[in-house]
Amino acid sequence: VNLYSSSGPFPKSKLREVESNYGLTPKGYIPVLLHEVEGSDPVCLQESDDILDYIASLDESLKPLNLANHNTVRRAVKALPTNTNKPDSLLTTLDGVCSTSAFLGGDSFSTTDCIALPFLQRIKETHSLEGFDRLKEYYSKVEGEEYYKKSCSSEWWWWW
Repeated sequence: VNLYSSSGPFPKSKLREVESNYGLTPKGYIPVLLHEVEGSDPVCLQESDDILDYIASLDESLKPLNLANHNTVRRAVKALPTNTNKPDSLLTTLDGVCSTSAFLGGDSFSTTDCIALPFLQRIKETHSLEGFDRLKEYYSKVEGEEYYKKSCSSEWWWWW
């Protein structure tokens, strides 16, 4: 979900308001999900894993069917080194996961794809996917989808 772009549905000014109201830290540098449902207490989450698990709990169709792949992708993304331009380990892992199903978490798009796509998008901007044929085929398929076009932005922050 593109929370940080200047043109997205959730401008940074709204993020600051949510942070202030819910005492979130660090300020402006993490994903935040505020889910308000009439008649219920609002849910405010500030960690990517918690947000994706919560979203999957709301929509069964987004739950990954292959939990082993889901956990492999989650570990690979968390292991991405900071301050480096060497994403080969992540690309190798994702290429291997792509050999087992149409999407990273099974036969349909799931929160597993949501874990990897922002990182894969940024990596693809500066690195070739040559040699990672299954990953390249997967990414080509996904980047043509409307959900991808609406949610991925080249304005994402990045730490390396």
